[in-house]
Amino acid sequence: MQAQFKIRTQLRQGEIDIDENPLTFRATVSLSYRLRYFAWEAKRIFSIEASILTLSCEKVQEMKQLTTYMILFSCVFFWASNFIIGSILINHWEPIVIAIYRLIIIVLFLGCIHWQAIVHVTFTRNDFLLLMIAGILGVAINHYSFYASLQYTSPITAALILACAPIVTSLLNKMIYKEYRNSIFWIGTFISLMGVSLIITKGALLVISIGKGEILSLVTMLSFALFLIIVNHLSLKIPAEAITFYTNLVGLIVLTPFGTTIMTQKNMPVEFSYWFLLIVSAIIIHGISNLMWNRKMKDIGSTNASLLLNFEPAIAMILSAVFLHQLPTIIQIYGSVLILLGILLCVYYKEIKALSFIKRKAS
Repeated sequence: MQAQFKIRTQLRQGEIDIDENPLTFRATVSLSYRLRYFAWEAKRIFSIEASILTLSCEKVQEMKQLTTYMILFSCVFFWASNFIIGSILINHWEPIVIAIYRLIIIVLFLGCIHWQAIVHVTFTRNDFLLLMIAGILGVAINHYSFYASLQYTSPITAALILACAPIVTSLLNKMIYKEYRNSIFWIGTFISLMGVSLIITKGALLVISIGKGEILSLVTMLSFALFLIIVNHLSLKIPAEAITFYTNLVGLIVLTPFGTTIMTQKNMPVEFSYWFLLIVSAIIIHGISNLMWNRKMKDIGSTNASLLLNFEPAIAMILSAVFLHQLPTIIQIYGSVLILLGILLCVYYKEIKALSFIKRKAS
């Protein structure tokens, strides 16, 4: 006679009574362990999948950041080529005339491709004031001083002075927004500055001779550093297309009264190839590049974005050697290496700090 066993199973919905014989009881217990095992296995699989998903998200974020840096580097490359193109165009037009022609092309180009975004944008009185200041500093003054400096100095020297923009931007961000930067960042900034100083002084760091071209290049650098900070603030509320269009429009309005007299007095015939160079370079360098820079700069911040500008001297030297047959000197090469080293320290200062912290904990 087989004994009867009763198994009472408690469920959330109520109680279920199960009356089984020993064999069925053994099978029921076995089934219970199997269910527990399957539940544990499913939990483990879900945990692994969650970890994989987390790693995938981190990888996507890293790829997105790398893409942003690549786009900003492309902008820097085109801006570096502008030193060479400007040195060519300055032989055929006055600096302010080049600036006005280019701004006309840029405004028309942006107005055609982004008309909807430009017309429907709304901004406050403070935003309008910042757009005016950015247009005057970062477009009118920046464009004129840039082309005027190329009349008195070489493209390489102008590019090297403009490479100081990240340092000025960092200092201004530190003063205005109280951005934190550790010692590694400032060491990298100092190394970059040493590289720039080494090239400008041709190896004599304690002797600095600044001419008219260097002063104009300094004005270009200062105006651009201020422009970066203002644009970084505006990009949080206003689309990049609208910022680029309105700042260029303001710059064109400011420069036009000063250049009208020169444009009417000098009416020299210029070959079509130079007109083509003027138009294409204006669209790519000041239109598309500025647009992409304003759009992507907010992803990594104005300080980190401006650090990529330190690549401009090296790119300018290479392009100058190819197109203008001006080979860089040994001092310029050493200075470029210092600039590149400073950039790596400044861009990856957080990672370097984290690695040093991990090593100290491990030891």
